[in-house]
Amino acid sequence: MIGIDIIEIDRIESVISNDAFIKRVFTEKEIQDCQSSPTISVQASRFASRFAAKEAVYKAVEAIEVLRWQDIQVSNESSGKPFITFFGKTKQIIDDNKLIIDISLSHSRNNAVAVAIIK
Repeated sequence: MIGIDIIEIDRIESVISNDAFIKRVFTEKEIQDCQSSPTISVQASRFASRFAAKEAVYKAVEAIEVLRWQDIQVSNESSGKPFITFFGKTKQIIDDNKLIIDISLSHSRNNAVAVAIIK
């Protein structure tokens, strides 16, 4: 199964000042990682990439009930390679089905894109 998503970075930039949106969609670690960036534009591209990754994961596992935005966390290895961590009931479903999900993130000046592949 595969999922892909693209989002305009300026759409995310316009809502990242909204704490309710940020806390509903992103985990505390994701918020810290993104807000540690020096400028709003870099923060927006990081939030947008993570948002696209979550959407791509949702699309890839559509047949499986992924329950909450915050059950999916996008992080990076020290090399920069992104990876997904699952929490709650979503983690249980992923583990029970022995699913492995790889993701790839990219962005340009205007858009962020993510692809999720389930093995």
